Amino acid sequence: MSQKKTHWYNEVSRDQWKSLNAATIGYFLDGFDFNMVNLLLVPIAATFDIPLVLSSTLISAAYLSRWFGGLMFGAIGDRFGRKVSMVTSILLYAGGTFICAFAPSFWVLFAARLFIGLGMAGEYSSSTTYIMETWPKHLRNRAVGFVVAGFSLGGAVTAQVYKLVSSLLEGTKYASQDWRLFFMIGIIPVFFALWMRRSISEAQDFSEMRVQQKKLQAADPNYVPPKDMFSVLFKQGKLRSIINTCSALVTIVLLVFVFLMSSKLNLIQSVLAWIVIFATIMSYTRQFMKRRWPIGLGILVIMVAANLGNGPMQALMPTYYSTALHFSTGMVANLTSVFWIGQVIGCIVVGFIGDKWGTRKAYLIGTTASLLFLAPVFMINRSLMDKGFIWMALFVICLMAYETAISFAALMPKYIGNFFTTSGRNAGVGFLINAAGLGQALAPVMTLSLANAVFQPLGLNLGWTLFCIVLTVAMVIIICLAINLPPRLLKLIHPDELRKQDWSDFDITSVEEQVKLDKK
Repeated sequence: MSQKKTHWYNEVSRDQWKSLNAATIGYFLDGFDFNMVNLLLVPIAATFDIPLVLSSTLISAAYLSRWFGGLMFGAIGDRFGRKVSMVTSILLYAGGTFICAFAPSFWVLFAARLFIGLGMAGEYSSSTTYIMETWPKHLRNRAVGFVVAGFSLGGAVTAQVYKLVSSLLEGTKYASQDWRLFFMIGIIPVFFALWMRRSISEAQDFSEMRVQQKKLQAADPNYVPPKDMFSVLFKQGKLRSIINTCSALVTIVLLVFVFLMSSKLNLIQSVLAWIVIFATIMSYTRQFMKRRWPIGLGILVIMVAANLGNGPMQALMPTYYSTALHFSTGMVANLTSVFWIGQVIGCIVVGFIGDKWGTRKAYLIGTTASLLFLAPVFMINRSLMDKGFIWMALFVICLMAYETAISFAALMPKYIGNFFTTSGRNAGVGFLINAAGLGQALAPVMTLSLANAVFQPLGLNLGWTLFCIVLTVAMVIIICLAINLPPRLLKLIHPDELRKQDWSDFDITSVEEQVKLDKK
């Protein structure tokens, strides 16, 4: 008599489902905040009587601090536990959001956005690391996909909430302050997240790592567990601490100049600033990863490319809808929701593909498939849509299909996490993802500059700029994933540092084996 097949969701315990929900809501808040700021730039500029250009720096503000937030909360997660990092990051996010709602001036609002950036960075590193160390190994791709889907769901909800709040306050004396109400609404799910996280258990792999480390300490009194990233950079030698502190401060100042005063910098100055910023990031990567730093370099190349492609699509598609396609505000909000819903679907689907065929292969499949739908999204213009409903329907279908495919990048935290042992995974994932996130902040500015300097003089609209940039970076990503760039670089520079896990698309190394690798 054959055994009854067990469905995958029955293999997940109640506590593991609870952990998934607690991690997902953090990403939901991030997506809600990301799209919210994009929609509120105009009313904020009107409230404080400032140019729209200055108001738009609120987007960049979060990125100014995120790279350091990934390092800081990553180190907290590796030293004190994933749960501690998740709770403290959401508290910082909550504080920043509260200040935003009642900010008396633009610069108070700007400072609050810096704190939100730190909290967001903590969510990026801790939530995905926590869930990939909590769920069963053969289901961890879909667990990460579910969590990252929260970001896209937050983006979709934001567009509809914005439309609702604007319509309710339209014509009232509070209409000009509707953005404050929006930030207040954003605080509500924060309290829900804290309530959900209050009773979750520590990540299973992290707890097992501590047990294995204690066994090694009992057997070898000279054994010292690996230091967290913050301790490596700022607490290991006076000279190193001074140099790293100074480089961190210089990097922050340069980021302020690059994002807030870009109009005052010429091309050479901007390039030199980015060289110094990247040198700092690589220096920190090398100190933390030691001889395995080529892995970090390969990850940064892939992640920066992904952000340069996805950043303009997320930030500038609403502008494309209104300026090139001449859609109404309501239609822009609806298409923005379609955009994000496509990503929700992709995040969920890719998890199942990743668990079956492997993390890297799933991301490669999605990026390749996205190119099939990219051209139709920008080839179907308003004149074609006016000829019949079929063209509008085809546009929406292609837009959703493209976003579904491109969101296979949701597995990047899992892909990155496989290159780190449990002792350094939280910081490794958090720092590299958030440092590469600077590309997402740079992407809209770069796209608009190219549109104005190159494409508009040729009579081509914003859509052509987006198409060319996204196509180029997609090809870079496909090549990097096809050759598995991170371990390929390590093999070229330090082949003796390669591990069997580096070439595998699946988790094949136990926590006990990882602790032994840390000891070497």
